[in-house]
Amino acid sequence: MISYDSLTNPGPYRAVLLDIDGTLIDTADLIADSLEHTCRVHLGKTHPRADYYSLIGRPALVQMKLLGGEARANAMLDTAIEFYESHQEREKAFTGALDLLAQLREVGIRLAFVTSKLRRELDPTLQRIPLHRYTSVIVTSEMTTRPKPFPDPVYLALQTLEIGAAETLFVGDSPYDLQSGAAAGVHTGAATWGPHPASSLEAENPTYMLRSFSELLRICRPRT
Repeated sequence: MISYDSLTNPGPYRAVLLDIDGTLIDTADLIADSLEHTCRVHLGKTHPRADYYSLIGRPALVQMKLLGGEARANAMLDTAIEFYESHQEREKAFTGALDLLAQLREVGIRLAFVTSKLRRELDPTLQRIPLHRYTSVIVTSEMTTRPKPFPDPVYLALQTLEIGAAETLFVGDSPYDLQSGAAAGVHTGAATWGPHPASSLEAENPTYMLRSFSELLRICRPRT
């Protein structure tokens, strides 16, 4: 792992892949509330709050299977998405997230989003938060047979960008992001402002432990 404080002329990377929930947009409490509501409706019980946070970063259908089993998963998914959308006003981009994307593009870095959201979940989000202004390369969970934490979504993003793993940084807030990136052979950055404990991120041995968007930007700026 590289200490941010030791970096003087870091980078550059030709491409940066970014997770969305917990990395660019602040949705942890809303997702946890949607999972809790869904469990109450379909299971007649709830789980400890920490259980919901630990699932953030997994595809929604996987979350439902883990919480309620295979038979209930699709019905639970519909309920969770309905709850999320009915509270859409709580979905906000992290302060500085859109500025980060603009500045990365300004220095010539190619961008892609690699998310565990389904496209049906993501499209309403893109209407509210214009992430698609910064790239058309968006990998959602149903686009590969094996979603995160497998490397397949990262491979697909690299293939679409036509950029090699050694020249790419993948930034995410969950262990699943870091596992996916490491398995694909890219450099990884742990976004510590998301819902997962820093200790669980550090255990994945990311290339960087990131404390802010400004740190990420400094890493990615071309050397002078």
